Amino acid sequence: MHYERIVPPLGLLLCLAGLGMLVPAIVDLATANRDWQVFLTSAFLSGGIGAFLFLGFRNRRPGAWNRRDGFVFVAASWLVLSIAGALPFYFAEVRMSAADAFFESVSGLTTTGSTVITGLDDLPHGILMWRSILQWTGGVGIVVLSVFLFPFLKLGGQHLFALESSDTAEKSFARFEEYAVRILLLYLLLTMACTISYDALGMTFFEAVNHAMTTVSSGGYSTSDLSLANFHSLPILWVATVFMFLGGLPFMVLLFMFSSRRRYFDVQIVWFVGIILACVVLILITLNLRGDPVNATTFTTVVFTVTSIITTTGYVYQDYGTWPVAALLAIFLITLLGGCSGSTAGGFKVFRLVVLVAICRAAVGRLLWPNAVRSMKFGNQIVDDETVIAVTAFFLLYGLTFGAGAMVLALSGQDALTAITASATAIANVGPGFGSTVGPVSNFAGLPDFDKIVLAFEMMLGRLEIMSILLLFVPGFWGE
Repeated sequence: MHYERIVPPLGLLLCLAGLGMLVPAIVDLATANRDWQVFLTSAFLSGGIGAFLFLGFRNRRPGAWNRRDGFVFVAASWLVLSIAGALPFYFAEVRMSAADAFFESVSGLTTTGSTVITGLDDLPHGILMWRSILQWTGGVGIVVLSVFLFPFLKLGGQHLFALESSDTAEKSFARFEEYAVRILLLYLLLTMACTISYDALGMTFFEAVNHAMTTVSSGGYSTSDLSLANFHSLPILWVATVFMFLGGLPFMVLLFMFSSRRRYFDVQIVWFVGIILACVVLILITLNLRGDPVNATTFTTVVFTVTSIITTTGYVYQDYGTWPVAALLAIFLITLLGGCSGSTAGGFKVFRLVVLVAICRAAVGRLLWPNAVRSMKFGNQIVDDETVIAVTAFFLLYGLTFGAGAMVLALSGQDALTAITASATAIANVGPGFGSTVGPVSNFAGLPDFDKIVLAFEMMLGRLEIMSILLLFVPGFWGE
């Protein structure tokens, strides 16, 4: 295990986290809130440790990374940043316990959006800004990992999206600078456009900046307990819907579209749009059958809610827990599904659904025409045996992790609805579940500390493609 190669970039990430803490420190200083001292101290602590790790180990063992180094780095980076991100929550005036601070930090960095904080409307601006920064950072971070590292590590079929079919670790990292800067610029452009749109529609500039960061990142943190319902504005819902949808698309495809290249077709986008439309139509039908008027407000709310859930953003406008059972079932299914690969969205990912459908078609085809030779395809790409195994294994692990999380929560005393939906929203990185405890108009503050730690671990599993974490617990992984 080449720890000397992993420690310097971890130190650099801690330095960047320290720099990020200076922003809410300035915000609190400008608004005369004493938490600026907490952010400044946390910044120096994180930055100091990061600088020590970076400078002390950067020349110890140069060389190319292998896959084992990549797995350890992915897990360690999210854990280290989550711990650093929890420091301001723990020491600030919000007076959070260690478990609550860690839960809030993990939920932010994984862009899950579940929260244990109540009274958001009265919180100091610095804490609100820090929550948004965590989600914004986690959003762009997962896009970069999905484009450069996950395909190389061949996590759950992600190698379908390697920049080239012959990509190796060296080639992938060699092209990192070329595309990472473009991704960051696109991310910044979307955030700025979203900020301007929110500001123009009535949000204060502070509210617009915070909501733009958590919209584009598919995070869902808000500056109000009422989420976007606080603004009572259908135009704001449409702006949120557009930018949530863009955040749920593959960023490499968006780059190709903006650069006028022709490689902008992706079959998973077709499925993504189709699933959104199908869910909207189904929910509108169920509401109409119940006697609810289907007007502009209802249509906007349904489109917004479906987009918010499938992109794993988790914004709320109304309590959709009161919708008919068929509508709730549709919401639950897209909660687990999530957005596209290479996007800021979490979940199972639409591309895996496409591959699973191709596998099922091939299985049925072999029953009907056993002598026929047919290849499975994802768009124009051949789905080989390695991809079939990877996607099938991920599907099983995704279901088992969701089930295990629900079982642990149930054994700790939660009712069935809370246990199932809390586990689902954690593994899919969505945010709100169902019911009075973790539902759309509630939060996770009422859960015991043990349950919060379990859910925080499940959030990391879901965000980092499960296998990159579970592999660390295989004894043979650590052998030379």
